[in-house]
Amino acid sequence: MHTISFHDTHVYPGCLATIPGKVTTDGTSVTALAEFSDGATAPAELGWLSQDEVFVRIDAYTTARRTHIPEKAWRLRYDKVLDIWKVIAKI
Repeated sequence: MHTISFHDTHVYPGCLATIPGKVTTDGTSVTALAEFSDGATAPAELGWLSQDEVFVRIDAYTTARRTHIPEKAWRLRYDKVLDIWKVIAKI
């Protein structure tokens, strides 16, 4: 299972994320676990759009401060210079 670690308690355009391991570009999606900076986790689906872009659909979850976040989907782009993924849009 893949893991995507977001550098905040929720996802928004501009949020940074880390996806360990090699990204494949075969167009498939995989089951993943979304991790957030406060320790919250949520089931997710991670799919590759190209070598530099992915989408992630995150199930509803609750932050450590008990804020309910509904299911959402996001598009991320890889920044080769910074070696990090950046959320670019809600989809």
